[in-house]
Formats: sequence, structure tokens, C-alpha cells
Amino acid sequence: MAASKGLRSDQGMSEILPTSWFCIKAKPRQEAVAVLNLRSLGEVDIVFPRLRRTRKGHDKNRVVVEPLFPGYIFVKFNPEELYGPVRNTRGVLQLVSRNGRPVDVDASVITELLALGPDAILSILDEELKIGTKVRVIRGIFSGSEGEVIKLQEPQKRIAVLLSLLGSEQAVEMPLDDVEGLADEA
Repeated sequence: MAASKGLRSDQGMSEILPTSWFCIKAKPRQEAVAVLNLRSLGEVDIVFPRLRRTRKGHDKNRVVVEPLFPGYIFVKFNPEELYGPVRNTRGVLQLVSRNGRPVDVDASVITELLALGPDAILSILDEELKIGTKVRVIRGIFSGSEGEVIKLQEPQKRIAVLLSLLGSEQAVEMPLDDVEGLADEA
């Protein structure tokens, strides 16, 4: 009777281990809602990897925690018993599937995520900007532009950034708080 709980026997679930890890696509910006509602099902394990970082604001910096993989949650459950309830949980858009069959996630991926700690939160420390660092302008008329730090003026907390404007490179001076460092693309 397991098929009557939300699974059709023709969906090929028999090849999946009774409790495998799956990836769930949450509705836009509803990951936390989905996690809360999935926990209420009881027989599921959840890994919701997040990122803790400092976000620069107009007047001060604040620490924010946001999804590491926006829109995605990892869940371990028995699909023969809970496929329908998981799929229909408030906040869940769908299970990541291939050919109508939920794709199980390799346990080594989950092990790596759990190594971040019990809440699976990766903390990023703010790095000091240096000459040559790639940055993005986050405030002002050049917001969204990317460039390279060419001069730091520590006492005044100002920075000069080389931006490509109107087909040429221009040095633009701005407050240090108006830029954020970009991750190295290694």
C-alpha cells in the first residue's frame, strides 16, 4: 500500500534506497518556510546550508545569514512513505527530478555540508581590501560596476577604483563602504 501514500508504482522508486538524500527546490524566498513545514513531517532529516556574511549598509554593517544555494534544501526521507507529503509541503516547489524520478544526492555531498556545523552555516570573514583586489560598487551612481582597487586612503576610509566607463578606464574615488570585494574566480 506504500504506493497509495503519494507514489505511483510506475515512478521507479524501488531503485531508491529507503532513506536517501534528495534535493528540494523551494518556492522563491521560501526556503525557511519549507524547512519549518518539512520538520513538522517528523520522519525527515534536513540540511539547509547557509552563508553568514557581513552586508554593508548605508550607516553600518550588519551580519546576515542567507541560503548558500538559494532555493534549494537537502532532505533525507523514505520516498515510498513520504513522497506525496514532502512534495506537497508548504514552501516546496518540487523535488529535483530526472525523468519523473527524484534524483538522490550523493552522501559525500551531505557529509561535506554537515562539516560546516550542526546548522550547516558557512561563515565568511570580511577580507581587507588591497591594491589589485577586484570589487563591485554597491552604492552611488556607479552601483553595479566592477573594477580594481588602485589606491587606498586608510585615515579617510576612501578608495580609488579603476572602472571601465564610456569605453575607457577611469579612476574613481569613493567611500570604502561603497564597495564590496568580489570572490576570486579560481
